[in-house]
Amino acid sequence: MRLTVATHRVRPLRGVAAPRLRIAMVADLHACRPAMDVPRIDAIVARVNALAPDLICLLGDYAGHAWATRTLPPDRVVPSLLRLSAPLGVVAVFGNHDWADDGRAYRRESSDTHWHRAFAEAGIATLVNGVRPIVAEGTPLTLAGLDSQMAHGRGPAGGEHDLDAVRDAIDPRHFTILLAHEPDIFPELPDHVDLTLAGHCHGGQIRFFGRAWVCPSRYGTRYDRGYFRDGARQMVVSQGLGCSGPPLRLGAPPEITVVELG
Repeated sequence: MRLTVATHRVRPLRGVAAPRLRIAMVADLHACRPAMDVPRIDAIVARVNALAPDLICLLGDYAGHAWATRTLPPDRVVPSLLRLSAPLGVVAVFGNHDWADDGRAYRRESSDTHWHRAFAEAGIATLVNGVRPIVAEGTPLTLAGLDSQMAHGRGPAGGEHDLDAVRDAIDPRHFTILLAHEPDIFPELPDHVDLTLAGHCHGGQIRFFGRAWVCPSRYGTRYDRGYFRDGARQMVVSQGLGCSGPPLRLGAPPEITVVELG
């Protein structure tokens, strides 16, 4: 299936400084055989690097979840992701299927998943309900990250995210970029979370007459893909790369998403 690149241009809206920054979003790999095997992941990694981003954001759901496929374990996927390269680094959060892929973690018998541990052991930077200050072009920024809001299901107690901890750690004087696998958190965010980057919805994965067939969000198709704005807050939702459920995409091709900031 052809790989597309979608670009969104974003500027600050609340009067804080932000540098010119090119961000590549890699969402919803759903690594599995045969649909998203290692050679295809390697090709995606090469394509992302060729885009020359300043920062690469991995937005969760590395675990496969497509019918009639075999999920790849973390030790088959992480070596490919280690080849991603950007001047400001590679930063990751985790998705609901990463939790579901680890039975003990999904049953709350472990505080993290084998995906969390594999990323940590490999040295891939992760934001698990935390923040990371960076400086780009002499301008301080805050990167923030939430763990999955649907780690244990879609109910009100199903998430591993801690918005209060993240919110308390953010300096509102700096432009803030939040990584969140699911876009559902967007209406709850304070105004000083300037830009949210999310995935999860696959753009509906299957679209008829321009509308998503189904979208795994409590808001339905409201945040299925693309750019959204609410006051000074902005969000870009990647259409993602892999498949969940039926191993096909229709009207929602696999996508590397690029955000041009500034």
